[in-house]
Amino acid sequence: MTDPTHIPKPLLVIVGQTPPPWHGQAVATQLLFEAEWKPFEVRRIRMAFSEDIEEIGRFQTAKLFHIFALWGEVRKAVAKRNDAVLLYPPASPNWIPLLRDLLLLPPLRRRFHKLIYIYHAGGFGEWCASSRLRLWIAKMAYGTADLSLEVATEALPPHEVLRSEAWAWTPYGVKAPTLPLAPEVRSGPTVVLFVGSLQEGKGVLEVLETARALKDAGHGNHFRFRLVGSWFSEAFRAEAIARAASLEIADMVEYCGQLTGDDKWQAYHQADVFFFPTHYESEAFPLVLIEALGCGLPLVTTRWRGIPELLDGCTVASLFPTRSPLEYGNALLHWRSQKHRQLEISAEARRFYEQRYLPSQFLSQVEALICETVGVDHPQDADTASDNLGIRSFRAVRRPAEVRVYLADQNPNSGRSLGISRMTQSVLTELSDSPKVRISAITSKSSLHPPNSQNARKDLPWGTKNQILRVLTDHLHPLLTYRSPVPDLWYYPKGFLPRLNRLCSPSVVTIHDTIIQYYSDHYPRWRTETEYSYWAYMLKHTLRHATGILTVSESSKDQIVTFMQRHGIPPKEIHVTYEPCLYEAYPQPVAPAKAAHVLHLGSREPHKRTGWLIRQWIEEGRRRPDLPALHVIGSVPTDIESLASTAPNIVRLPFLDDAALISKFTSAKALILPSEIEGFGLPAIEAFYLGTPVCFTLGTSIEEVLEVATRRGGFSLEEPTSLFAALDDVMSISPEEIYRCGMKLRETYAARSVVERMMSVFETLKR
Repeated sequence: MTDPTHIPKPLLVIVGQTPPPWHGQAVATQLLFEAEWKPFEVRRIRMAFSEDIEEIGRFQTAKLFHIFALWGEVRKAVAKRNDAVLLYPPASPNWIPLLRDLLLLPPLRRRFHKLIYIYHAGGFGEWCASSRLRLWIAKMAYGTADLSLEVATEALPPHEVLRSEAWAWTPYGVKAPTLPLAPEVRSGPTVVLFVGSLQEGKGVLEVLETARALKDAGHGNHFRFRLVGSWFSEAFRAEAIARAASLEIADMVEYCGQLTGDDKWQAYHQADVFFFPTHYESEAFPLVLIEALGCGLPLVTTRWRGIPELLDGCTVASLFPTRSPLEYGNALLHWRSQKHRQLEISAEARRFYEQRYLPSQFLSQVEALICETVGVDHPQDADTASDNLGIRSFRAVRRPAEVRVYLADQNPNSGRSLGISRMTQSVLTELSDSPKVRISAITSKSSLHPPNSQNARKDLPWGTKNQILRVLTDHLHPLLTYRSPVPDLWYYPKGFLPRLNRLCSPSVVTIHDTIIQYYSDHYPRWRTETEYSYWAYMLKHTLRHATGILTVSESSKDQIVTFMQRHGIPPKEIHVTYEPCLYEAYPQPVAPAKAAHVLHLGSREPHKRTGWLIRQWIEEGRRRPDLPALHVIGSVPTDIESLASTAPNIVRLPFLDDAALISKFTSAKALILPSEIEGFGLPAIEAFYLGTPVCFTLGTSIEEVLEVATRRGGFSLEEPTSLFAALDDVMSISPEEIYRCGMKLRETYAARSVVERMMSVFETLKR
């Protein structure tokens, strides 16, 4: 009878080439095959595309049949399992293995719960990125893996090119036997050992050139070069032997052939220095360097690919540029001169190896990282493994989400963009500082630009203040930027998707309000019927097709839900994030000096009620000589311009720059916001952040936003007297209470908190 408390282990399917042929990737894969993998049930499936070095990277009909055989084995292994995890080594930077993986992997990927790739070959990311076709194929085969394990550090690593969800550096470990150290200094020529595939990229010709440089310097009798490995091709063998003859160093060079097991280790034991002048295009993590250190040999090698990182801190390794035989020769002379320190050098080489590159360390790292990705417990935490290695933490690094932000529809100080643009600036500033996201933006000559210079931008060569250009840009920008790298997510902070929404998916929008519908219902003559129809259509289109919907208050969420119900739009989850404020960067003032005026941000838009407020102020001023002056910043309705300009207690001010606006906010006794409807009411937050209380219309989002800190200041538009009662009330609030309110609002609507709410949605929706 099955134990109901028994939890089955996840299935780990390891696919890879093991020896033969003998090369670094095959040897490392052999380690993975032989590991115990206690947290998993394991299926090991051997690839057999090549059986000797000459077959690697070359087309053979038999390899096509082997792909079908592997399909069958993998499908059989994962049949009826929904917890399978694939551990697979992607191709080297070569067309044949890349096309092989294109045929093999896409049909199998969907059968696995998690995809984990271990990149053995160096230069793969750079090779893919240098060709659009190669990049497209590589993304089809390996894109968006759950975890990329990379044995070398590179300038353009695979995880970045192929957008893995997470990645980690996992240098190999090698089992090198503990060989007895020579009891006394060896006499005779210094034995220089090379182990690897005998091919041009591994530096075989540089070995020969170095031998000639030493001979020319009079040291021909002091060195013997032993080359261990199989010839990559008969043509290269003939070329190398002919080169040795022409250089007249044939008597200094010995070709030992492929050695394995004890024979290989004996070759290390009999050597004095290990020489590996590689410039191999796919070099990532040469295991032979680690084997040599494990056998106590000093190294002469190149600053190529991941080698400098591999040997960082190694005092018995000499690294030089590629193709530098004179420098290699001088280094070999140096190590020959250190023969009297042979025991000390060997001990240091072995110590470096044991601290960093034991097989148990490699396997523990890989197992811990896979457990972290799959979500199962591991007996040894990855951080502990990194402490043992003494180099860096091996916990997986999450890839930042690539978010493309459309800003060309925001022209500050034009239309309704001002408040939204200020909110957008705050959000983008915070997002830019987050390691979880990488921002790119689409802008126009006249539009808002991302705040930080490190944010990538696609600048369209025209402005979007012109209505026709604006509408065309709004809808066609996915086509105008199609050559750019495809992001994980598109973000529309002004809340409208383009008509070509399928080209910008997944998408997240911030819908601030449904004031367009409110105007159509209450002020039908304010805009043309065509304008109302267009913007209502855009909002309906957005609500139907956006992948994720954000909004800025519970009040605006209710507006959106009502709009969707009214127009028969299927319900969707709507996430309330609230809004941050640019003034968060300024310290909360303590008892700022106040002038004898209150403040209003004027507008011609009827829902802002600027005309109503001015009339009420003039009328109340006739009754109350002590009523503060009302300073109105910006525009006023045309029908009261003359009245506002002549009234003794009304002061008209133009639009102010930010420094002047901050000063005006700070010195005012109160801010008056008589709006009929708002999505959030950002000026209310701005005022409190600068030490000024607020009067606002009850029942709007402003009441919701402020009630976390204060319930004072509300009034009814139907009862004008309530406005002045609310004004008297807020002007009596002590500076200490205003300070406390400002600090509470800063805590609640901090940009960090808003962006955290947004990022939780981004993470669930990104491609």
